Amino acid sequence: MPPSLTTGFANHMAPGVRAVIGTNLGARQSYYSLLNNVETTNRNYEDYLMGTGLPIAVEKPQGTNIQAFDPIEGSTKRLTPKVFAIAMEVSEEAWDDDLYAGKGSAIRDGANGLADSVAERVEIEGHRPWTSEGFATSGNFFPVLPDNSVAFFSASHPPITGGQGVVQSNLASTNADLSVTSLRAGLTQFRKYKNDQGIRIPGIAQPATLIVSPDDEWNANEIIKSPERPDTGNRVTNVTPSLSILVDPYLSDDTDAWFLQSKKHYAYFLWRKRPVLDSFDDRRARVAIHTILCRFSNAPVHWLGNFGSAGT
Repeated sequence: MPPSLTTGFANHMAPGVRAVIGTNLGARQSYYSLLNNVETTNRNYEDYLMGTGLPIAVEKPQGTNIQAFDPIEGSTKRLTPKVFAIAMEVSEEAWDDDLYAGKGSAIRDGANGLADSVAERVEIEGHRPWTSEGFATSGNFFPVLPDNSVAFFSASHPPITGGQGVVQSNLASTNADLSVTSLRAGLTQFRKYKNDQGIRIPGIAQPATLIVSPDDEWNANEIIKSPERPDTGNRVTNVTPSLSILVDPYLSDDTDAWFLQSKKHYAYFLWRKRPVLDSFDDRRARVAIHTILCRFSNAPVHWLGNFGSAGT
């Protein structure tokens, strides 16, 4: 793109404008960090290795040797950081002649807007596993361990090869909109999770947060917080567990999808380089160049700790 010139910002050079609206609409709130384990890395890539411990103890008949088992090593999942960046250029004349510095100038606040631009990209990328891509089985999708081929939200997560566990699901048995019935079914399914050797894992199989789009905010609050069940006219105590509710505006591609997440899970967001702002001049053209660049990777590594329904 060519630099911002006075010819493209005539109103910024003329008196009479009280304020410029739209360049700075207020502080941002981070949502990606509420869904992901946010960590840093100093490597070109990070590998996550699948493994599992011993199975459930077996009976030892009298006079026989104790049966021995080995832990199991499985596949790996690799996260490779990508670079995201954006720049803005402005001529010296446009910068000097701008009359609305401090009043929302698109020229002056454009440089500040670089941070907003990158922050939005971070949110979009950080939320992709909780969009339709998280349910997809091909194209842009998120295969997860143990076998690194099944979708993030799937009804057919196999155990590690050689493990004694069974195929498990973190997908609603019937994709349904959020309701008392569908939520309770999801909670029940979540609490039955086991590891790849068939051992129960109460530290993970305990949902803590209900994640919904803004379209489901009021429905979620009524289901969780009503003293009586909101789905019946009978006076029945609402015994649905008191989950934290995350109303996430970035869940926008499927507004009736909803999710459960435990405190311990395996969705990672790795910062290789946090956003770096830079400014320099093209002295011959008398143009100021403002840039911002960051580098990160994100993906769910394993499905445990997350449950999803795509709605209807």
